[in-house]
Formats: sequence, structure tokens, C-alpha cells
Amino acid sequence: MILSRTLAASLAAMLSLNAGAAELASAPVEYREVDLTYSSEGVVEAVKQSTVSAQISGRIVELRFDVGDYVKKGEVIVRIDERAASQAVAASEAQVREAEAALRNARAAFERTKQLRAQNFVSQAGLDKAESDYKAAQERVVALLAGAGQAATERSFATIVAPYSGVVAARHVELGEMAAPGKPLMTGFDPADMRVVATLPQGQVAPARASGKAKVEVPSINQWIEVSELSFLPAADPRTQTTRVRLQLPAATRGVYPGIFAR
Repeated sequence: MILSRTLAASLAAMLSLNAGAAELASAPVEYREVDLTYSSEGVVEAVKQSTVSAQISGRIVELRFDVGDYVKKGEVIVRIDERAASQAVAASEAQVREAEAALRNARAAFERTKQLRAQNFVSQAGLDKAESDYKAAQERVVALLAGAGQAATERSFATIVAPYSGVVAARHVELGEMAAPGKPLMTGFDPADMRVVATLPQGQVAPARASGKAKVEVPSINQWIEVSELSFLPAADPRTQTTRVRLQLPAATRGVYPGIFAR
């Protein structure tokens, strides 16, 4: 009797399951092509990123921008004391004026000597010497003019301007410090021109190149970004057997900056 009741309960449960299965929705099986994807970790970098350094020695007398400030191309960012450079320019200009006066005298002497030579009052050697002195005076003026130009150029190095529009990423000096040739002053980058650099195994390079499509995930801003351009460096790392690829981000991308993680 107990066995019969158990069997009846099992048959009822099976009928209930069959009834539920009959109510499930169905769909036809279809063949579809899907893209094969490969995930690689990378880092964001700026296409334009540079460190501006001093080209002359002198005390820093003005710092117009700080970290995070936006700078337009051609704006003055740092000024170095130019008094020593100005004195060098003044000395060079004085030497040029002196040489030009000597040149006028040498030219006049050469013209007089030519006239005297025509009248046989001086020898040919005297004429040759006058001509030689005149040419030497000309060369001295040319050399001093070049030196004066160099001094003026060095004075212009006291005013450092932004080579392109961008954001100041780092300031390496303080007001009143001494600058020296090659000393870093400021580092900046252009936020409108950013890209992601990642590495791909060599077996994935050809498919990625053929596809020409990629998306970048930036977890810090919780956003997926369509890549506008892919470029593959024409060299591979022999140790890891990988190739670096650059993924250009659209100009309108916001919230990314050099060094953040991307995938």
C-alpha cells in the first residue's frame, strides 16, 4: 500500500514537470558570425608630451603657471634673469660698432692707396697690404656680427614659451632657484591628442591589423571608447615575442591623462 502511494506521487510529479516543459518558449537555431576578440592591458600616454629645459644660466625670476594649469601655445611660462645676457649683447654690439669704424678707415685707406698706385707714388706691395687690411676688416665685422647675433639669441632664451597648447603636468623648479643649461623647468602634455599603448603577441598582430577595429576600456572613468586609429610599431620585443600597438583616442575624449590604466 505504501509502495503504491509512492509510485502514484512520482507519476504525478513527472506529469507536472512535463506540463511545465511544454510551456517553455522555443527559438530556431541560427548561424551567425561573431568577431574574435583579444584583450590586452595598456596605459594611456600623450602624443605630445615634453619637458622644457633651460638653455642659459641665471636665476628664475618668474613662474607664470603651475601644475594643472592650461597653457596656450606661445605663452610665457618661465622667465630667467637676463641681465648677464643683456650685458653680453651690449658688449657685442659695441665691438661691432668699433669694427665697422675700422672697416671704414681701411676702405678709405685702400681707395687712397689705389689712387697713389695709379700715379706710381706707392709700390704694388703697399697696395696689396692696403687691400689685405681692408678685407681683414670686412671679415672682422662679419665675425662680430655673428657673435652679436648669438648673444642676442642667448638673451632670448631667458624667456621660455610654451611650444604647444596643453596642461602643465609637473613643475621642476621654484622661484629664485638657479637655472642651468639642460635643467628641466616644466613638463606638459596636450590633452586633445591622447593614445593607449599596449602589447600584442605576434600571433595576434596580423588579425588585429586586418580587422583595424578596437575598443578601449578605461576603468577609472567607467567608459568604453571607440579607437579612431590603430598603428603597429615595426619592431618586436625578442624577449617577450610581443609587438607594441598604439590606439589613437578621439580628440573629444575627456577624463583620461597620461599614465592611467586601460584595457
